[in-house]
Amino acid sequence: MNLKNKKSKKSALDWEYVPPKINGGKETIDDMSLIVGMYDNYQVTKTGNLVGILEVSGINLDLLNDNEQQDVFNDYGAFLMSTLGEGVDDTLQFIEPTIPVNMTAYINGLKRKYLDLKLNHPEQEFKINLLASYLDHFTTVHNSKNMTTKQHLLIVKVKINDKSVESLDLAVNNLDEKINQVKRDLENALADFDLTAKILPSQEVLEVLKNLINFKG
Repeated sequence: MNLKNKKSKKSALDWEYVPPKINGGKETIDDMSLIVGMYDNYQVTKTGNLVGILEVSGINLDLLNDNEQQDVFNDYGAFLMSTLGEGVDDTLQFIEPTIPVNMTAYINGLKRKYLDLKLNHPEQEFKINLLASYLDHFTTVHNSKNMTTKQHLLIVKVKINDKSVESLDLAVNNLDEKINQVKRDLENALADFDLTAKILPSQEVLEVLKNLINFKG
């Protein structure tokens, strides 16, 4: 066997991974997870993929009539066909985890109004007390994480040739290009419905992973 074949075989073996058998819940999260760690804004998996996440805004179909709803499905189908249609050897994953509603911006807005009244209009006691009760209520709801919503995530991946840093950097470049293209294609396909897609940075990816395990933990 020549050196080239040896190298090819070694590169292939680098990513051989067999998921562990379930052992009565004795495995750790690391044992059960496919994720090795983060690199740039992406996840490196034990199966040799670099994975990025797009967060997609939702479309409220209840506000659309029958024809508009059909247009949504047609435009979405056109996106899927152009991205994953015949002759395209690729996959995308769509997940919709339940997450707590982030009320931070709303609560901060109430705090600003409350402080403004306290400082500049202390005579408006009724408004001040009303805002204080709102702050107490919504802070309690936010901290309890009892108000939830659906998050729309689109998972994009590329292969990593082997475990070298050069291959990892090449995969980052490839995924940068691919995930931006998917983002453009999706937004263009559903532009009539003001759909937007956001590439999640590493900190928000970690928050997604935490929520998938236990968003109340």
